[in-house]
Amino acid sequence: MLKDAREIIEKILGELKITDDFRYAVEMPPQDIEADVSTNVAILLSKVIKKNPKEVADEIIEKIKKEEIVAEVKFQSGFINITFSDNYIYSNLIKSMLPLHSGILNGKKILIEFVSANPTGPLHIGHGRGAAYGDSLSRLFEFLGAKIEREYYINDVGNQMEILSQSVRSHIEKKSLPENGYKGKYIEDIAKEITNYKLQITNYKEFTINKILEWIKNDLEKFGIHFNNWFRESSLYEKNEVNEIIEKLEKKKFAYKKDGAVWFKSTDFSDDKDRVLVREDGRKTYLASDIAYHFNKYKRNFDQYIDIWGADHHGYVERMKGAVRAIDCDDKKLKIILYQLVNIIKDGKKINMSTRSGEFITLQEVMDEVGVDATRFFLLMRNSESHLDFDLDLAKKQTPENPVFYVQYAHARICSIFKEAEKQGVGSGKLEVGRLELLKLKEERKLIKKVLYFNDLLEIAARDYAPHYLTKYLQDIASCFHSYYNRNRVLTEATDKTSARLAICRAVKNVLKDGLNILGVIAPEKM
Repeated sequence: MLKDAREIIEKILGELKITDDFRYAVEMPPQDIEADVSTNVAILLSKVIKKNPKEVADEIIEKIKKEEIVAEVKFQSGFINITFSDNYIYSNLIKSMLPLHSGILNGKKILIEFVSANPTGPLHIGHGRGAAYGDSLSRLFEFLGAKIEREYYINDVGNQMEILSQSVRSHIEKKSLPENGYKGKYIEDIAKEITNYKLQITNYKEFTINKILEWIKNDLEKFGIHFNNWFRESSLYEKNEVNEIIEKLEKKKFAYKKDGAVWFKSTDFSDDKDRVLVREDGRKTYLASDIAYHFNKYKRNFDQYIDIWGADHHGYVERMKGAVRAIDCDDKKLKIILYQLVNIIKDGKKINMSTRSGEFITLQEVMDEVGVDATRFFLLMRNSESHLDFDLDLAKKQTPENPVFYVQYAHARICSIFKEAEKQGVGSGKLEVGRLELLKLKEERKLIKKVLYFNDLLEIAARDYAPHYLTKYLQDIASCFHSYYNRNRVLTEATDKTSARLAICRAVKNVLKDGLNILGVIAPEKM
C-alpha cells in the first residue's frame, strides 16, 4: 500500500516540477484515523514553495482523487489521509495469498559477519543477541532476493589465546591461574577431559580452542544458525596476508615506524590518535589482522559487507572504516552495526554477569530454560543498539502475556480453523473479488490493511537494518486476529461469507508464517 501511495505522490510531484531529492513520509495512519495511508507531503511542500499548507493539500488532493484505486482523500492535522477503493483492497488481499515477494534485493550479494565471539568460553546470552540479530537480518535480505553468505571470524591468535591455554594447563598441573586467567567450570571441564582420558596433548592452545569452537558450533546449530564460512584469523598469517597489508599501508604512507613499532596513521581518518599495528617486540595487533581480514573480504567481491559487533567496539567503527579507505576499498560498501548488552531478569531481579570470572548466563542455559523460539523472539524485540531486558519468567509463560506464545498461537489457531473447514468441505473453491465484498466489518478492513502492509514493512526493515520491526508487527497482527476471531465466527452458515473470512485467515496465516520464519521462529500448526 505504501509503495502504491508513494508512486501516486511521486507522479504528482513530477507534474508540479518538484525535484527528485524532495523528502517526505508515507506511512500507516494512527488507529484513530479512518484511512489506509497518511502523508506529510503537503505541509513539507508548502515550506518549499511558500504557499499555505491547505492550498497545497487541496491541489494535491484533487490530483489524487483522479486515481482509480483511491476512494477518498482528506486533509487533517497537517496530513493527507488516503483511503483506497474496496476493489484495490480485495484484489491485493488475493495477491497477498500468492508466494510473491518484492525482490528489491534480487541479485545483490551480501557478506554478513556476526557472532565472531572469541573462542575463550561458551557463548553467553549477549552473543545470542548478536546471533539472533545477524541471522534474522540475513533471512530478511534473503526473503527480499539477496544472496547472503554468513561468516564467523575466529580470533584464534594473540595474547588471549595464550592466557586461555595457560588457564587450562594450570588446572591440570594444580598450579595457580595466570594473571587475568580464565575461570569458570568450563575451564575445569576441559582440563578434566584431558586428564581423565589421558589425552596426549602437545598443544593445549589448539585443543582448547577447538573444544570451545565445538561447543559454539553446537549451540549455534541448536539456535538454528548455519554459517557458510568459519574464517580463522590464523589463516591470514599462514598466507602472509597481514604482512602484505602492512606493506601496502607503508607504501601508501598510511603506516610508519616509530619507537620500534609500526603505526597506522588513523588520525588521517578522524581518529584521535594513531594506532599500533606491530608492537616493539614484533607481535601484530588485532587491528593489523582486522585490516587484512577486511581486505580479504573485499577481494571476494560482494555488493555489501556487514559487520555486526558488540557495543564495546564502539570506538573501533570509524577506525575500521578509515582503514578500509586506506587500503583503497569503498567504505560505503561497509556497514558496521553494534548491538547492546542483554540483562537477564529472573524473579524480578537482574542477574550480574562477567565472562572473565566465569559468572555468566550461557546461550545454552537460556535455550534449555525457555526454548529456542522464545529466546530468538525475545532477543529481537528491541533495536539492536538499545539495551535489552530478557525476562526469563515471562518467556516461559504459556499465556497471552508472552509475545512469542501469543503470535504462535494465532498461527496455530488459524491452522485449526482450516482443518475444521476441510472437515466441513467449505472454503476450497476459487476466491473472487466479488465474494470479498462481503467483508464489511471495520475489524476486517483493519486486518486486511495489516496484511497488505507486510511487504512494505519488510522493505522498511531491510532499509533500516531492523528485524525488530517484525516482532512488533507480528504482535499487532496477532492481536487484531485474536480480537476478530473472538467476536466473529469464521465458519458460518453462509458459504460466500465463510469463503471471504477464510481468505482473511489464509492471508494472516501467510504473513505470520513468513514473519516468524524471518525471525527464525517456528510457526506451529497446533499448540
